[in-house]
Amino acid sequence: MKILSKSNDTVKLLASPDEELLERGDYLVIEDNSKKLLIQVIDIEYADLPGMLEDTLRELSAEDVKNFSSIDPYSIGSLIAKLREARLIIGKFRGVLVDGDLRNDILWLPSRFYSRIGKASSSLINELSRSSGRRTILLGECMGDWFTVNAESLDGKLTIITGKKEMGKSHLAKLLVVGLVEYGARILVFDVNGEYGGLSKKIDGSDSELSDRLKVMIPGWNFKTAIEDAGLKTMLDILRYVYDTPPASLREFSRIWYITERIYGRVTLKGLIEALTKTQMNESIREALLSRLLSIEDLEFFDDENPQSLENLLGELEYGGALIVDLSKSLPHGRRLVVEYVLSKLSTILKNNQYPPLFLLAEEAHLYLRDTYWDDLVTRMRHIGVFPIFVTNQPDMIPDSVYRQADNIFLFNFTNDSDLDYLAKASRVDAETVKRVVKALPPKRCLIVGRIVNDIPVVVKVRELHVKTMGETKLFFTQPQRGDL
Repeated sequence: MKILSKSNDTVKLLASPDEELLERGDYLVIEDNSKKLLIQVIDIEYADLPGMLEDTLRELSAEDVKNFSSIDPYSIGSLIAKLREARLIIGKFRGVLVDGDLRNDILWLPSRFYSRIGKASSSLINELSRSSGRRTILLGECMGDWFTVNAESLDGKLTIITGKKEMGKSHLAKLLVVGLVEYGARILVFDVNGEYGGLSKKIDGSDSELSDRLKVMIPGWNFKTAIEDAGLKTMLDILRYVYDTPPASLREFSRIWYITERIYGRVTLKGLIEALTKTQMNESIREALLSRLLSIEDLEFFDDENPQSLENLLGELEYGGALIVDLSKSLPHGRRLVVEYVLSKLSTILKNNQYPPLFLLAEEAHLYLRDTYWDDLVTRMRHIGVFPIFVTNQPDMIPDSVYRQADNIFLFNFTNDSDLDYLAKASRVDAETVKRVVKALPPKRCLIVGRIVNDIPVVVKVRELHVKTMGETKLFFTQPQRGDL
């Protein structure tokens, strides 16, 4: 391989067809004296040599002539054929290696003719991409060797996992959950598809090491709370954002809340409904509020007689574990109601220093998080000790501001150009790398960018888990046809 050109951060190399096989995401080292240039391969093309089109057309024409033979007394045809097969390797400049440190502030170029170019060792990439920390999580393989990240790189950070369906997003999320819980972390999971409970079982059906550290809560079944525990502010948010209640009705609800508290000594859902039917007010407002409260009652999430406290549920994770809120059986407005309650209550608990910081994993968060919660989770809640991990197959549903503040991004395959354009503008790596690498990723492979890899983009093949991930697509045609047996 030889250096052809460098323009901005793009480096182009010429290579013969029999060079070592490369994959998108691999790293090359260009060495000259004591310095080394590190580049990442993002694509490979045929070298566009002068006269190539004319020569190819001439050969095509010659193929149509019968009994055609060429005279090549000096055997230069094989040399010309080899030149025509020359490859153009397109790479991105990632830094200059000086005394083991990767530097981006040094202006240096290796010799075009005398530098040595070779594939970087997996140990070098592991060393350069390793962030500070001692709690390693084995993610999978990178450049033929095992690849680990440090759990500390997720602590206090915003992480996004995105890609189209069936590419392995949820699998990676579960791998991170398992790794974090093993180190004693506390995680709250919003589980839209009812998959994370399977982490308590191994593939053979026996209990996994995490079986006693996972708690699955199903709203309306084994997860119920008192309406007084939610509080007036949370109930107003539920009515405003989940049920689109007008301001005039919200003011009346606040009045009913205080009336109920004064009459009954405490606020219950039944008491609110009774006070609403007896208190004088505009009939249209009464009907609007009554229909909403009856809808909330039908969800059976609020139980004023046998409530459960979120503080107590979180307290059961004293030595690390995952509290999984299974939203798979909830209606859309029920999901949003539960999420409003949990996030509001969680904010109060953490602000009062009643509980240590925790991770929040939100599967398909765009389905139930209202718009105003994105910035809230990214800014305010991170300061009080909630560290979000968002998983989504619709990257454009997450605001630009969230991507720009993301510390770690795991990118699985996308083929839609609009998705790639959106990610290219918002992610922590150059647009060309996103468009060329992410579009070609096979299932279970992802491009990792951000602090978790020391801002050195790497492509990783995610390893399998020895627990039930339960994320596979259910198929109708599961048995082979009779003729295939």
